[in-house]
Amino acid sequence: MRYIGGGQVWERKKADEVFGHALAHWQDHGFGWRSALDKAIGDWLGFVGLNYTEPGTQGLGTDEVEIGWWIIRPVWGRGYASEGAAAIRDEAFERIGLDRIIARLQPANVASAHVAQKIGMSFHCDTTGRVGEVLRIYALDRAEWSRQLHSDE
Repeated sequence: MRYIGGGQVWERKKADEVFGHALAHWQDHGFGWRSALDKAIGDWLGFVGLNYTEPGTQGLGTDEVEIGWWIIRPVWGRGYASEGAAAIRDEAFERIGLDRIIARLQPANVASAHVAQKIGMSFHCDTTGRVGEVLRIYALDRAEWSRQLHSDE
């Protein structure tokens, strides 16, 4: 949670509200957060997902779709965030048909910036989030994703 909003662990009520909102997002839009599971044993590793941004990030409208990943600390560094983010990125452009995705990252979150770059995103701008935190915006549009996809062939 150190790189989410103000960096505090959520109280149970706040966590319930956030997850309720995530479920409603799925029902309303047909996409959202997905659990990341260990394929071999089924353990929960965190989640990856897409969602429309909430109001409050300077310079971003609520029509932007954000990609994100939260992986539990014991499995950091094993490639789960990159693998999950790449799958969700492809879903964004293939199944959902989006023209662009963004990632909102706090500058100190170097590991997530590396994941964003690894899946083809590039730095777009710096801005301020809902609770006054500095955010670094990464973006990837459909044309660049397609170009990267075909350059790997």
